[in-house]
Amino acid sequence: MLPRFELAAEEVHVWRISLDAFAQDDSSYLHSLSEPERRRASHYRFESDRRRFVCSHAALRGILAAYLDASPAALVFAEGEHGKPFLLSPARGDVLCFSLSHSGDLALVAMSRGRAIGVDLERVRPIKDFAGLVDRFFSPAERHALARVAPDRRQHAFLAAWVLKEAYLKACGEGLQRSLDAFDVTIGDQEQPRLLAVRDRADDEARWSLLRLDAGQGFVAALAVEGRIWRLRHWVW
Repeated sequence: MLPRFELAAEEVHVWRISLDAFAQDDSSYLHSLSEPERRRASHYRFESDRRRFVCSHAALRGILAAYLDASPAALVFAEGEHGKPFLLSPARGDVLCFSLSHSGDLALVAMSRGRAIGVDLERVRPIKDFAGLVDRFFSPAERHALARVAPDRRQHAFLAAWVLKEAYLKACGEGLQRSLDAFDVTIGDQEQPRLLAVRDRADDEARWSLLRLDAGQGFVAALAVEGRIWRLRHWVW
């Protein structure tokens, strides 16, 4: 178990978790998960995917428990209307906002106190049907901006924008209930990431901060946080 951690109101903490660091026998990690989590784990077709789910959720419980001075197995989660998880128990856990993302053998957990938050992570890889995905999920302005990126950097720029969009939707708590082409984010590495236009929700451009995270070689990651004045701290599991 981790030592006790504190999270100040003006701080955002991001934890980096190497899923390779977990023991191959994950039976002990399963014991910390709830029955619904164990059922979800059992539905994975591939053992590697099942193990990543188990280890990332065990890490999430361990991290949250360290802030709450509680046992990881004692944490009780519930879901909002569109599936965003939150802590139901212990009672003081409701002030902690958190978001989990994992891809390949890496996971990220982002945490804040009393402000909505979302994190997204993607392993950099060749994208099948790249043009089709761009046409389906990116707005006309984003497609135009992506077309100006050098061809050898275009797929990476797509993924870097994708995690910005996903982090924002996670923070809002609506996931894919909203259309990804209903809002625009910056494309490429030349600009500070931000929401450029949100056509389905007034004033969100000013409400949210977007940030690219350095997740290491072979990954892209992004963070969306409610508000503008906060300080980021990084931790490693």
